[in-house]
Amino acid sequence: MKKQLLLFVMMVLPFMASAHDIEVKNADGVTIYYNYFNNGTELEVTFRGSSYNDYSNEYQGNVVIPEEVTYMNRTLKVTSIGSSAFVGCSGLTSVTIPNSVTSIGGYAFYHCSGLTSITIPNSVTSIGDYAFYRCSGLTSITIPNSVTSIGDYAFMFCEGLTSVTIPNSVTSIGDYAFYYCKGLTSITIPNSVTRIGESAFSGCSGLTSVTLLCKNIDSSFSRLTSIEEIILGDEVTSIGDEAFSGCSGLTSITIPNSVTSIGESAFSECYGLTSVTIPNSVTSIGECAFGDCLDLTSVNIPNSVKSIEFGAFSGCSDLTSITIPNSVTSIGNHAFSGCSGLTSITIPNSVKSIESSAFFYCSGLTSVTIGNSVTSIGESAFYYCKGLTSVTIPNSVTSIGDGAFWYCSSLTSVTIPNSVKSIGNCAFTGCSKLTSVTIPNSVTSIGNCAFTGCSKLTSVTIPNSVTSIGNCAFWYCSSLTSVTIPNSVTSIGDGAFSGCSKLTSITIPNSVTSIGDEAFNCVNLTTVVSLIENPFVIVGKSSIYEAFSGNTFENATLYVPVGTKEKYQATDGWKDFDYIVEGTPTGIKVIENTQNKNATVYDLNGVRLSEPKKGINIINGQKVIVK
Repeated sequence: MKKQLLLFVMMVLPFMASAHDIEVKNADGVTIYYNYFNNGTELEVTFRGSSYNDYSNEYQGNVVIPEEVTYMNRTLKVTSIGSSAFVGCSGLTSVTIPNSVTSIGGYAFYHCSGLTSITIPNSVTSIGDYAFYRCSGLTSITIPNSVTSIGDYAFMFCEGLTSVTIPNSVTSIGDYAFYYCKGLTSITIPNSVTRIGESAFSGCSGLTSVTLLCKNIDSSFSRLTSIEEIILGDEVTSIGDEAFSGCSGLTSITIPNSVTSIGESAFSECYGLTSVTIPNSVTSIGECAFGDCLDLTSVNIPNSVKSIEFGAFSGCSDLTSITIPNSVTSIGNHAFSGCSGLTSITIPNSVKSIESSAFFYCSGLTSVTIGNSVTSIGESAFYYCKGLTSVTIPNSVTSIGDGAFWYCSSLTSVTIPNSVKSIGNCAFTGCSKLTSVTIPNSVTSIGNCAFTGCSKLTSVTIPNSVTSIGNCAFWYCSSLTSVTIPNSVTSIGDGAFSGCSKLTSITIPNSVTSIGDEAFNCVNLTTVVSLIENPFVIVGKSSIYEAFSGNTFENATLYVPVGTKEKYQATDGWKDFDYIVEGTPTGIKVIENTQNKNATVYDLNGVRLSEPKKGINIINGQKVIVK
């Protein structure tokens, strides 16, 4: 029984023991807790108990860690400050680490708010994650030449830290490593560093000067409004995504010739930045790279740049001029969106596509030259460029995107070349000063609202290539007096010519198979010529969506092919016309039904009449329609 009891005690003893393996007093009487590691041949400093929070403030005041410890007749070197060793020891004021220590573990001095000084020896090669997190009393730290990596969050919230020297041995600075160290005023990153982690220096609100000698810069300095000066060394090869995003105090930067790429949002919202020279080494300008740099007035883009990406200069409202070099092949979506100070732009022959909203809301733009290699003008490419007066679209363009010139309210003329196959939805909506437009034979479709609100447009010739006229295509073109619809058109969309108040006559070819709701609503037509031999149903005057206005149904003359009058009179919508006449109105006058005793009147069969009757009459030798 005794043997069994002894065996049970031996089994449970490890679970009853504290986590630290040994505790030894220094010569000054301070107790330090250790664990064995590396097969029991070395010691690491640890906390007291089975968990780092079993005891509070087990270390206080000044702690000197010895190089070696003798315990139970064994002498072992202290080679590590273990993970969480001093967590929460707010009474700890200073620590001396011996040359035998090679690593400082994660959370080692986490939240030691009273710690004011620490000496890290040349033997240490790594500083772990959260090692000095919230050591708010720490004012300065010297990182020795032996350290190669600074862990994630290592000095985060060390708000009292005013100076840090990062040696040439360091190759990586972890994510958020110095986050919110708002006492830091300057920092130099050596050329040994190959990675600066995400937001490594974000929140360092006192930082005014940064010298970067490393190769790659990521989002390490984003949102630092205090930074006025950034010095980039010749070692820098790339400026990464969001590297200096939101550094609103930055007024100037010189980008060295070593840089080959500027990443996404690299300088976005750098409101104080007034000018930028991009060196010949740069081949790409990333998405939103200089987005919302409100004070940026000039940019030099070198011949090395091949593409201007999405939103690269969007929102740069003070930008007055830009030269796009011949090396650029594409201008991305929203590339210059909102550059309201931009007055002119020349797009070189190298550019093949102008993407959607490329010059969206460039309200000050008065002239645009589009190069001969451009094949497509994207959606809303020149949306609300209200200062633009004329545009020549080159023969290379095959499509004009939706809303391409939407609300270019000063646009008076536009030349659409024979290469264009489609005019997109709302392509010229709101171009209220556009007086004429020639649609070439290459165009097969006119999109919805393509010319909506072009109130000065007087005439339109639609070529034989067009098969469909989109909804509201010429909606409220109130100056339009004549339209030619070719035999190729099969559909006239809803509201296509609604509100064209000066339009008096229209000829609908036999090819048309559908006329949309309100197609000619709010139009007081006097003559409608339908060449359709087999009429289809349209919306009549009893509906608010009537295809023709009520006035047109009641007063206009509908001319239909010979022999089809009865068909029209039997077809919904068409039968609402009060005057349906077979034949065409060529050479026919329209008069009111007033008696004229001096007139010689015949009907179409040659029978003389005493007075004109409703319909077609021969009066004094001329064909006349009497209402």
